[in-house]
Amino acid sequence: MDWFNIIFGGFGGVVIASLVALYIHRRTKPKPAGLAYELLKKLQFLLKSSESEYYFTKSADENYQVAKLIYSDSDAEIIATAFNENPEKYGEADIARGFRYGSLFTRITSNDVCPTESAEKVKTAMQKIVRGSNLIVVPESEHMTRIDGIFCRFKDSSYLCAIAFRDPENIDKNKGVVFRDGIAEGFYEYYKLIADKYLSH
Repeated sequence: MDWFNIIFGGFGGVVIASLVALYIHRRTKPKPAGLAYELLKKLQFLLKSSESEYYFTKSADENYQVAKLIYSDSDAEIIATAFNENPEKYGEADIARGFRYGSLFTRITSNDVCPTESAEKVKTAMQKIVRGSNLIVVPESEHMTRIDGIFCRFKDSSYLCAIAFRDPENIDKNKGVVFRDGIAEGFYEYYKLIADKYLSH
């Protein structure tokens, strides 16, 4: 009996081929990569967290540190939303001042949070610190999902998202979550559509 033919032919060949293919797939599966992943790794170090595809922040201070790192290290488009606090309060101390590509920065808020007088002050401050940026004030009546966060698209088409969970009683206890690609891309594209809609008006 030809054991070689039994093992490598017919059903045996299919089993061996499948096992080899599985081994090669696992050995050659691409490691996470991209600028969003690199920034997530920096956040891992900053937050003293174990390596993961996402991180939860535990305080307003951690949210601030995450936002600061995103603004300083992002190389392409950022959309930041402010639906729960008037961005006028940021003034020229706005953390977005760390972003180097002003024309690629958009902040979205709504007129029930940021009325006309506030919006004018915000625009003036933003043009001083993030020249070329855009402020979009959507009507209160706009039916949309209102999440406070920073939504990034990098030059290599990877995505990063940082969402704030506001504590209704004490903003110092605010928490958040940071994640990349997949859902982050979905959030970015959602707010990009809204930004484009109002920029075209």
